[in-house]
Amino acid sequence: MSKVDLEHLERRLLEERDQTLESIQQAEREEEEGQRESAGDLSRYPNHPADAGSDTQEAEKDMANVNRESEQLALIDTALRVLREDPDAYKTCERCGSEIEAGRLELVPWTRLCAECARKVEAGEGEASA
Repeated sequence: MSKVDLEHLERRLLEERDQTLESIQQAEREEEEGQRESAGDLSRYPNHPADAGSDTQEAEKDMANVNRESEQLALIDTALRVLREDPDAYKTCERCGSEIEAGRLELVPWTRLCAECARKVEAGEGEASA
């Protein structure tokens, strides 16, 4: 992979990082907004149990999304660090040592696995992050 390609992938990683951070911040803002609204109830009567259940379910879904986005942010940060410190390691599969396909790096620039190893991991044949 040429220096230009690596610079392009670094820009892609930085763009993905910005988008992921924005997504996390948006979810946190929405959660704060929901908490303020529920704290400011004007009625003397409690919410219907179904409403409370829906609110809880929505909050859990939002937290799961934030957790997923946070994990992705950690993968992006790791990929950026590896790319800057050791470009050869960045483009090498951590599982088998083969070169990660350029197309895969373009689609998932934070990946640490080649396509074949990623398929094996998804099929339960080993452990590693995408």
